[in-house]
Amino acid sequence: MMEVFNMKKIGVQIANWRKAKKLTQMNLADQLGVSYQAVSNWERGETMPDIAKLPELASILEVSIDELLNNEKGSTLINQIIEGDQTEYVVSVEEFSNVAPLLDSEKADEVFKGLTEELTMHDIAAFAPFISQEVLNECAKREFEKGGIQALVGIAPFLSQEIINECAEKSLNDEKGIKSLAPIAPFISKDKLASIAEKEFETKGIKQISAIAPFLKKDFISSIAKQSFEKDGIQSIVPICPFIDQKVLNEIALKAVSEKGLKEILPVVPFINQDLINGYVKERVGI
Repeated sequence: MMEVFNMKKIGVQIANWRKAKKLTQMNLADQLGVSYQAVSNWERGETMPDIAKLPELASILEVSIDELLNNEKGSTLINQIIEGDQTEYVVSVEEFSNVAPLLDSEKADEVFKGLTEELTMHDIAAFAPFISQEVLNECAKREFEKGGIQALVGIAPFLSQEIINECAEKSLNDEKGIKSLAPIAPFISKDKLASIAEKEFETKGIKQISAIAPFLKKDFISSIAKQSFEKDGIQSIVPICPFIDQKVLNEIALKAVSEKGLKEILPVVPFINQDLINGYVKERVGI
């Protein structure tokens, strides 16, 4: 779980120190070159001061940065970053967890690369909003090599489309099958997902497609449904019926009925238009 500075406690301290200096929120805001709303948000514990403002804020309030940050874990690291005399850091996961929300992505990358502990996927997912796309993609490649596509589930929303597509293709080529892609299917591009699904359909049939059907375009689903029906009959399309365009499904059902009778469409009855069935029955009995 991402640790953060106790913003409520820090906010109360800022408010108390400001009042002790007989400053209004507007006075403090003017001296810092920020809006009074920003100061108000700090004091209510809703946000933290920008790291670049900490030295000036500490100076105005006549406290140290350590005191300003309540001497919490990460305050030493913040001092090092502010002093700017380091390009390499030796940092624990806990320290970085505390500081990451205050850093821009460039500085977060520098600190992230200095982490001394082996990261879990939970750690990487927690840090994903703060580190750059490039560094996150590198992490994703390493984790994919170790744990396959499942390892990327927690960070998929933060990864580039290129990396997601690349890993999806590799996962399929490793013979893990299209079902392995289901957890990250929402993040694979529609074109790439359709390409993968088409290959899978051609080699293994339509049943394999059901795992990712909710994420495929309806026109693609409808197209392969028609093909599967012509080749293997209406029973073959049952796993993807909920995702086929209603008009196309009705057309398939009518063709199946005309060729083999009403009994043929029983497996798909829950998914087709009831009026279609009623109309057919009426026609057959001459009503």
